[in-house]
Amino acid sequence: MTRSENVRRILVSTLFLAALAGFAPAVPGQQGNTNNDIVIGTRLPFPSKVFGTDLVLSIYLPPGYDQVSQKYPVLYDLNSSNTFAHDVGTVDFLSMPGLGYIPQMIVVGVPWLPSDYVPTPFEERGPEPKASDLSLKFFREELMPFIDRTYRTSGYNILSGHSVGGLFTMYALFTQPDLFSAGIASSPGFEGRGQYWLKNIDKMFQAGSLAQKSLFMTVGKKEDDQTLSTFTELEKWMGSRDMKGLAWKSAWFDGVDHMSMVGKSLYDGLLFIFDGYMFPGQLVRSADIPAIEAQTAKISARFGGLIDYKVPEDLLTVFADLWLAGRSYDRAMRLASLNVKLYPEGWKPYYRLAEALTGKGDEESARKNYELAAAKNPGRTDPEKFMLQITRARLNPFRPTAEQLALYAGDYGESKVSLENGALLYQGTGPRLEGPPPHRLTPLTETLFAVDGYCNFWLEFVLTDGKVTAVVRLYDEGRRETSPRSE
Repeated sequence: MTRSENVRRILVSTLFLAALAGFAPAVPGQQGNTNNDIVIGTRLPFPSKVFGTDLVLSIYLPPGYDQVSQKYPVLYDLNSSNTFAHDVGTVDFLSMPGLGYIPQMIVVGVPWLPSDYVPTPFEERGPEPKASDLSLKFFREELMPFIDRTYRTSGYNILSGHSVGGLFTMYALFTQPDLFSAGIASSPGFEGRGQYWLKNIDKMFQAGSLAQKSLFMTVGKKEDDQTLSTFTELEKWMGSRDMKGLAWKSAWFDGVDHMSMVGKSLYDGLLFIFDGYMFPGQLVRSADIPAIEAQTAKISARFGGLIDYKVPEDLLTVFADLWLAGRSYDRAMRLASLNVKLYPEGWKPYYRLAEALTGKGDEESARKNYELAAAKNPGRTDPEKFMLQITRARLNPFRPTAEQLALYAGDYGESKVSLENGALLYQGTGPRLEGPPPHRLTPLTETLFAVDGYCNFWLEFVLTDGKVTAVVRLYDEGRRETSPRSE
C-alpha cells in the first residue's frame, strides 16, 4: 500500500485532534497540568541529520514520572499520526494500579518517516542505506539515543507498526535484533512487490539469537484474499523455522479489515508481550518476603533484566492494610518494610510501616517512621494535608483524662462507642472492618481518634457547647460520613 493510499483509508480520531490542540510545549518529564485540561502528551520538534529535515515526535510519560526515579520501557509506534491517543489510552489502562497487566511505559509516537518502510530488494542495494535501512539508521543513531538521553529508559524497547510498518517491524527484529526487545506487526505487508519479501524471508532472517524477544503478528479476517494467503504462508514459514529463541504468536481477528484491526493489534500485542508480568496477589498476601523476592527476580529475568521490575506498590498497600485490619502486625510490618525498601521516595510507605510498628508496640521505631512520613509528605493536596495533620498528631498525641473520654461514649446511629478499662472502643460501619470488633480508639487530638488496625480510617467527634453531638468517619481519600449522636 502506498503512503497516500494509507492516509486516505485512515479515519483520524477526533479525540486525537482535540488532544493535539491542547499539547503543551516540549519539556522533558512534563505531564503536569494546572488547569482542567486532560493532557496526554507533548509534541516535540526533532531535527534529523539522517533525513535532513525536522520531524515532530509525540511523547507520553507515565503518571507520576516526575515524582519517582524508576526507569521505563519505551513503546515506539510507527502509526502515531493516527493512533497516538489510542496508544496512550491502551498503555495507561493496562498499566494502571490495580491491573498491572503491563508496566508503565513511555510512548514515542514516530511520524511517517521520509524514507520508505519497505526494505530495498537485495539486488538493488548500493553502498549507502536507503528505504527501511535508512529508517533503521535514524532509529539507531538519532531517535533512540535522544530518547535514552532525555528520559529515564530501561533498555526494553517495543516497536509497533501496521501494514508496511508491520513489515518494517519484522525486518528490524530479524536484521538488527539488538535495537528492539519486542515487535507488534499488524497485518505486515509481505504481499507487496509480488511477495518479494515473503519469497526472500530466509535472506531477511539474519538474527543469530532472538532469546527473550517477542513478536506478535496479526491479520484481519475481512482483509483481501492476497493478504490472507500471504499471512498464511508467513505463518507456515515461521512454524517450520528455527526462530532462535523468539517467542512469537500470530492472531486472526474476526470482523475486522485492514484498518479497523490496528487498535486491537496493539492491545492484544502488549498483553502477549507481557504475559506473566502481572504479580500474583496471593503471594503478596502471604507476606512471605523471600518468596516474593524470588518471584520478582523470575519476572525480571523473563524480560532480560531490562525492566525495572518491582512488586506493584498497590498490592503491597492493599495487603499490608488487610493484615493491619486483622491485627496481624508482623505480616503487615514485613509488607510495609518491603514497600519502604522498593518505593522510598513517597511518604505513604513510612506511615504504613509506622502504623504496623505501633501495633507491635515498638514506639521508638514507629516514631522514626512517622517523622520520615511527615518530612516526605509535601502537603499539596487536601488528602496530603489531612494526612500530614494525622502524622503530626501521631508524633504528639493528645492525652485525655478519663472524664474527657467518657464524653465520647454513646450511640451514633449504627455505630457505638463504649468506654472500658480506660479505653474507647468502637463498633459499627467502616471500610471493610475485617478485624474482630470492637476496635480500640487512640486519641490524636481532643476530637480526632485513630481506629486500631487502620491507616486509612479515623473518627472525629463533634463537640458543641461541651457535649458530643455527632461522630464523623474520615477516609484518607477525603470522604466524610457523619452520624448524629442518638438521644
